[in-house]
Amino acid sequence: MMTGVILAGGLNRRMGGKHKALLPVQGETILLRQLKEMSRGCEQIIVVTNDIETLQPLLVGVKDIDVQCVSDHYIQKGPLSGIHAALKVASASHVWVVGCDMPFISADAAKVMAELCRESNVDAVIPEIEGRLHPLHGIYVREVGPETELLLGQQNYRLMGLLEHLDWQSVDEHYLVQRGLRTNFVTNINTPEEYECMLENLPL
Repeated sequence: MMTGVILAGGLNRRMGGKHKALLPVQGETILLRQLKEMSRGCEQIIVVTNDIETLQPLLVGVKDIDVQCVSDHYIQKGPLSGIHAALKVASASHVWVVGCDMPFISADAAKVMAELCRESNVDAVIPEIEGRLHPLHGIYVREVGPETELLLGQQNYRLMGLLEHLDWQSVDEHYLVQRGLRTNFVTNINTPEEYECMLENLPL
């Protein structure tokens, strides 16, 4: 099993201040969709947020899913600080990390990637869809925690900077499709325009 991590610590500036995790998609908030999907493959789910007062009440009503909220130790330093905070409390050896603005995350894809991470004995497995790396929706071993701490201490806040210090492997769409997996799980929403476009083109 894995630990699932939802990074919900951003300021949502490009979304006009609206919390992306709370945007509705097909009648449910993105956060609830993610929690349900993560519960299919994770024994523990961590939501990293600096706005616990807003998100915590929504988590109370989630049945049969072990969810906990934690805050960044390095406030507003991007996804790397969220991963760092989550790894402090992660119980599983492999951690599945997603952004809170990804409505179509895939537990099946995460399981395949975690299995590859174990078999290849690497620090991380990152999807590469249409030539672009997506370190969010990646699988990381819990042991990369000290590396995140080191980089944050050096004021190196780039998530890609973490990969430069890890032994990692990518999986492309061909690898995933051959295993019967969809590849839209990397879809994310940054602006109101992207949100509206996504709603108009929802997968059936």
